[in-house]
Amino acid sequence: MRKKVACIIPVRSNSKRIKNKNLVKIKGIPLIKYICKKIIKSLKIDEFFIATDDVKIYNAIGNYKNKINFFKRSKKSSTENVKSEVVIQEFVKKHNDFDIIVFVQATNPFINNAHLDKALLKFKKEKFDSLLSVVKSHSFLWKNKKFTYSLNYNYKKRKMSQNLNGYFIENGSFYIFYRNNFLKYKNRLHKKIGTFEMEKKSMIEIDNYEDLELVKKLLN
Repeated sequence: MRKKVACIIPVRSNSKRIKNKNLVKIKGIPLIKYICKKIIKSLKIDEFFIATDDVKIYNAIGNYKNKINFFKRSKKSSTENVKSEVVIQEFVKKHNDFDIIVFVQATNPFINNAHLDKALLKFKKEKFDSLLSVVKSHSFLWKNKKFTYSLNYNYKKRKMSQNLNGYFIENGSFYIFYRNNFLKYKNRLHKKIGTFEMEKKSMIEIDNYEDLELVKKLLN
């Protein structure tokens, strides 16, 4: 039997660093609508939900309301420092008719429907329990303690960057997992974890005004 897939996009009001962040204009439309526009054509997602405490944010998606459902998140899950796992738990407890959850964060506008469909295909084919979007990097890493030291190379025998062992950076764009596993582990990532690589520019999430301006330039 085919497993049903739900996509949940959590957004809340009262963002601190950028006022009304989910409503700022990206290429002339609100950020939340821009994200929806990029993913709504997915062929592998059965239903979409915006989880928010503010109906104004949901209304900002305009004509996409006929394809994307409203999920009222609680006051508890809408506070500034709460983990996203709280709103995920609210959703999966109420919606037991879905097997797989795609959790999309609206702070990364570089996502599109092809990313999600390819990631879902990989998730199922390689039998992962959970999956996250990443960017691969070959940067030279250093860390400060009492003294500064290199993490991923020997500075005395410096290599070409392309010859370094690559590592993955979590870009916060999306996560995929089974509903039942989430109820068991209370975490979006668990057991056998897979990755889906996105382009380097997707490392930039909109967290402050500097990020916002950089994202606008890259998208243009």
